[in-house]
Amino acid sequence: MGIEYRAIDCHDGPDIDLHVVRIDLASWRPNAANGAPASAREIAAKTASLFVINANFFDAGQRPLGAIVRSGLVIQRPRDTRWQTIFAVGDDGRAHIVRPSAFESIATRTWMAVQAGPALVIGGEMVMSLKPGRPAARAGVCIAQNADLLFFATPRSRRFDVHDIARIVKTRVDEGGLACRDAMLFDGGGSVNFLVDGDSDVSVAGERVPAFVYLEPSPGRAR
Repeated sequence: MGIEYRAIDCHDGPDIDLHVVRIDLASWRPNAANGAPASAREIAAKTASLFVINANFFDAGQRPLGAIVRSGLVIQRPRDTRWQTIFAVGDDGRAHIVRPSAFESIATRTWMAVQAGPALVIGGEMVMSLKPGRPAARAGVCIAQNADLLFFATPRSRRFDVHDIARIVKTRVDEGGLACRDAMLFDGGGSVNFLVDGDSDVSVAGERVPAFVYLEPSPGRAR
């Protein structure tokens, strides 16, 4: 199917610590959805997608903040911040995590993009300027050392500070991590929405939010 789910238990306890989905980019292409606040399940029904995750931060009026590129069209320009990052997929199907200042260099070749942050790992190294913050539900995206595209989210019962989640995504797979080359967070806390439909029916149902990443069939996918 090209969408592989696994659960990570970092503490060898009875509870799941992290939901993880690996996406085969030869079969599926991420895209961005924005509009009226919705749930992941509503977005899945609207787009016929088997996977949906929340994305951008948003303001008090529930308007998404920062870059949004959908189907090659720039819906919103990036916010100029030093601490946020942009997840983008190019017309060539390759995934990128870049700073807003670097987005213009890839903008004309971008199929989709969403902006949130912060970066957790860059070039395989944990970002040392991360502020721990209060433990919260987390969601984000990872480009692994082997170039796999992974999305992750905590169950509603789990809370991690930013340093904790950064250590997990940097850690090698055989040690219980994701082995990310580059990784960033999407909006967290009550905003976390994560849905895997199909054989692995997994759902983290958070508050209704206005921006998501979902999947659609890749143009080169075998019929």
